[in-house]
Amino acid sequence: MERIITDKINSLVEEYKYEVTLVTTDQMEKKNFFSLHNNIDVIHLDLDFNSTFNLPLLKKRLEIKKRSILYKKKLEEIIETKQIDICISTGGKELEFLNFLKGNCKKVFESHFSKDYRRQFLVSRSPGLKSEIIGRIRSQQLINQTKKLDKVIVLTQHDLEDWSTSHNNVVQIYNFCSFSSDKIPDYKIKRAIAIGRLDAQKGFDMLIDSWMINKDKLAEWHLDIYGQGEWEDMLKQKIIANKLEQNITLKGVTDNVKTELQNSSLFLFSSRYEGFGLAIIEAMTVGLPVISFDCPQGPSEMVNMHNGFLIELGDLKGFSNAIVKVTSDYELRKKLGETSKINSNKFSKPEIMKSWDLVFKDIINRKNEINH
Repeated sequence: MERIITDKINSLVEEYKYEVTLVTTDQMEKKNFFSLHNNIDVIHLDLDFNSTFNLPLLKKRLEIKKRSILYKKKLEEIIETKQIDICISTGGKELEFLNFLKGNCKKVFESHFSKDYRRQFLVSRSPGLKSEIIGRIRSQQLINQTKKLDKVIVLTQHDLEDWSTSHNNVVQIYNFCSFSSDKIPDYKIKRAIAIGRLDAQKGFDMLIDSWMINKDKLAEWHLDIYGQGEWEDMLKQKIIANKLEQNITLKGVTDNVKTELQNSSLFLFSSRYEGFGLAIIEAMTVGLPVISFDCPQGPSEMVNMHNGFLIELGDLKGFSNAIVKVTSDYELRKKLGETSKINSNKFSKPEIMKSWDLVFKDIINRKNEINH
């Protein structure tokens, strides 16, 4: 999410000449992984909400409440001082009070996840009735927090349909790929690639299990998984337990996604749920065939029989068989990859940023009409 937000606000400043102020709550002297345009005004409030996570429940709630009050006050000062026209939340603590911010600015929620992501997150980490009930409550809170905002911007057509059952302020804009690629992949390379956080959501446990099902047929192939996260040790142990060390490697984080994709011939996407699946677009931009679980939301709007395989979520054998089908057929890899490249134009940066510019202009025009 950090990468696409950075690319987006850089484009708004550089190409569309917007004045952008970026406010963070938990930067705490950490360096930005992605470079920001020099004209972006960055304000780090360093409220450190993250430090409250492991506190006893009552103390945690009191600390979050206290810091949220300060956060709201600071945001209102920034809005007034800088004469902000539009205040955009990407789902942080500010969403709880965004509706009630003082100041003459329009309020927007930019959703990077599905409408039901709060429940999905809890259930994926701790399956059971308790997580299901709490998750449903949290999802309803999200609906209540966003109903009266000026705009809710979602990532997929499925999200648009889902949110529109409870909201009348929803606009859909896809994410874009931050790079272009003229290099044609070498489809003879026997290297598959997967990218994402090493956690429950990204489903790399299912990916490893899928590879294991047909490991003898995949003996000449190698899978590199890029990312880091809380499941790293568990995934390493799973690879070792299945004696897949010669075929699957956890590569850690890379700052050159494009090059790693270009040096592969197949992209694998194993998420249990998604907001969009930006990595799929990046793989398509390079020209890779894609095998993905049909998780909510995103993959079904990018992957089809013409550029890859969309497998029912949780069907490990089906996923494994699709891997074998693509890895064993050079001409199929090439055909699917070439179609991926063509289809990626739908998600190009110029097309997507035009949509953002139109939405912002519409919001500002409506604001000016009301003020006059």
